[in-house]
Amino acid sequence: MKKTFHVNEKIISAKYNRRLFLVNLPSLSVLVSLLAIVLIFSVFGNASLPEAMYRYIFYGTYFCVLYSFVTCLIGSVIADISVKAHKKHTYIEISDSCLILSQHSCTRFCEGRLRSYKKLWIIDLNDIEDVECLQNSIVITAKARYFDQDADWLGYVRTENGVDFDNWWYNSNGGATVHSAEITDYYTSGERIAQRIRLCSEKISERTRKREEYRRRMLEIAGNTNHKRGISDKYKPARRKFR
Repeated sequence: MKKTFHVNEKIISAKYNRRLFLVNLPSLSVLVSLLAIVLIFSVFGNASLPEAMYRYIFYGTYFCVLYSFVTCLIGSVIADISVKAHKKHTYIEISDSCLILSQHSCTRFCEGRLRSYKKLWIIDLNDIEDVECLQNSIVITAKARYFDQDADWLGYVRTENGVDFDNWWYNSNGGATVHSAEITDYYTSGERIAQRIRLCSEKISERTRKREEYRRRMLEIAGNTNHKRGISDKYKPARRKFR
């Protein structure tokens, strides 16, 4: 039972486009105001604008356009870096009996290169109590191991019992124990993902319950005195007599 859900890049790009629009909203407001002043004096005004006013309008337009150009350029670079980092480090993975949540948190320039940091939750599907979608987030109520480190440090391989970190220290140490995980819903259908996690959790819980029931019955059979006596009498070696 393995499934990986990747982010929808369009959702992340739309988030940065909204931020870029809000950043440029002041300059757009100034440009609209200057245009309105020119139109009012041109259409309804009996007198022409003073020469100083034309100078102010020119410089105001120039600085607004320059501000928008710089912010759009910087914002585009930041958005491109962030989208690529999310594409690599943000995902939801169901691996055997383990749920892995990974989300890119930030990118920093360190030691001469860009370094990505991410949040990582490792949850046993048996421990999941509830999964729900709240506005733009997916909230999972369960006991989990939580890490917030350099993404390069949190490399791992999947195993039958969970994950095996490339950095051996994290296998038995590191991280924190939390009782819930909240991730941003950057996915095409967060509600379907939540339903899939619930279904997998129920299947694993049922499988674990059946195994425990089978183990209990086997222990009862092994502990049955009559059963053990019958086996011992049947296979008891014959007593030899020596003269």
